[in-house]
Amino acid sequence: MNTFKPNWASPPGATVLDLLHERQLPVKELAERAHRDVQSVSRLIYGLEPLTIDWAECLSAMLGASPGFWLRREEMYRADLRRIFESTEEPPDKWLSDVPINDLVRFGWIKQGTSVNETTLNACAFFGVTTSRSFDQKYKSLYQASAYRASTAYVTRPTAVAAWLRQGEIQASAVVCAPWNRNKLAGSLDSIRALTLEADPSTFLPQLESTLASCGVAMVVARTPEGCRASGATRFLHSEQALIQLSFRYLADDQFWFTVFHEIGHLLLHAHNELFLEGLEDRSNEAEREADDFALDTLFAKVGASALDKVEPSLLGIKRLARRAGISDGIVVGQLQKRKRVPYSHFNKLKARYAWSD
Repeated sequence: MNTFKPNWASPPGATVLDLLHERQLPVKELAERAHRDVQSVSRLIYGLEPLTIDWAECLSAMLGASPGFWLRREEMYRADLRRIFESTEEPPDKWLSDVPINDLVRFGWIKQGTSVNETTLNACAFFGVTTSRSFDQKYKSLYQASAYRASTAYVTRPTAVAAWLRQGEIQASAVVCAPWNRNKLAGSLDSIRALTLEADPSTFLPQLESTLASCGVAMVVARTPEGCRASGATRFLHSEQALIQLSFRYLADDQFWFTVFHEIGHLLLHAHNELFLEGLEDRSNEAEREADDFALDTLFAKVGASALDKVEPSLLGIKRLARRAGISDGIVVGQLQKRKRVPYSHFNKLKARYAWSD
């Protein structure tokens, strides 16, 4: 009798998620009862965090089945991953060879295994796929959906973009959002613009996340691995939830806030079945021009974007315009530099600068 051995592996988190949905329990409640944060539960669901004895006892108490059931479920998942690695005609280490694994480990997206094979299996768990065909169907097709915008000026690795987009999905699953509400988002633009006056990301990011979540938009920040030059991305994960993913690529407030409003522009102006990637595209694309115009008009809504052509390009002129517009000095500097009204080497001290904390 032949034993069915599928070429896929289902993490125990999939069963957890099914039971949560069946009982209409939010992920947040599981996190609270397990004394974990929502991100930890999200990683468990996606198979990125091992299901330990502590987890097994918690799941048994909350969702039923014995702790042994949950531990066996974890053991079977890891065994299936190993079996697929050893038996497939195209082992994962081959088709994942172009993925920037070292960055995924460095960023904490996957764990470094005790062997190359184990690290590769952790990468399979991260992507939720075990074959090159499923990887191409799930992620390369997602990237290629926006590839017509890709610039030929820079080398971009689709697998690196896929990894960044996948991390966005995982982080977004931990964000508690209200249903998508276009009118509420449009009505929140003034309050979001006011956040540009706050220089500290630890202050403005939670407020930005909360405001967007109340409109049905999960906002996540994720560093880009080598080969991915994206500064932002926008898409709908499903009909009731949008995702804005940001990378802080330029580590300056002018670029960051312009990207935020650019992505919001895509949500308010364009089709919800598209992926918009910023930093990779040819900006002559009509949708990108429209989103750029939206960002500029919204940032300078109080004074009009034409004020940038009239302001005296001096320290005093910049500060006065920023105060009238209700935005940071750095945003004004960035737009004047873009218009070539001031050199790119001038007034950069007025920009708020950021740094990643490793």
